[in-house]
Amino acid sequence: MREPRFFEDPACATVGGDFWFPEKHDGTSNSTEMLLAISICKQCTHQVECAEWGINKERFGIWGGVTERQRRIIRQQKNITLRGEDVA
Repeated sequence: MREPRFFEDPACATVGGDFWFPEKHDGTSNSTEMLLAISICKQCTHQVECAEWGINKERFGIWGGVTERQRRIIRQQKNITLRGEDVA
C-alpha cells in the first residue's frame, strides 16, 4: 500500500495540512472545512487508494474523503484494528 505522500499530483497537495484535520479532540468538528475537504477528495484520482490508506493506517484526519468517524465504523465492520506500530 502506497503512502499518500507518494501519489502523483494529488488534489490535496495545494491545501494546507490543518485543513484535513477538522475534527477536534472534544468531538466537535468544523463542518464547513470538512465538507470542503471531502469535495476536494471526491475530485482526486487517488481517492480510493487514499481512503484505503486512511482506513488501515490513520486515526486522525480526512483520507480519501472518509472522516475519522466513518473510518472507525468501517474498521468495526471489517474487524480492522490499528496497532501502534502500524499507524502512520
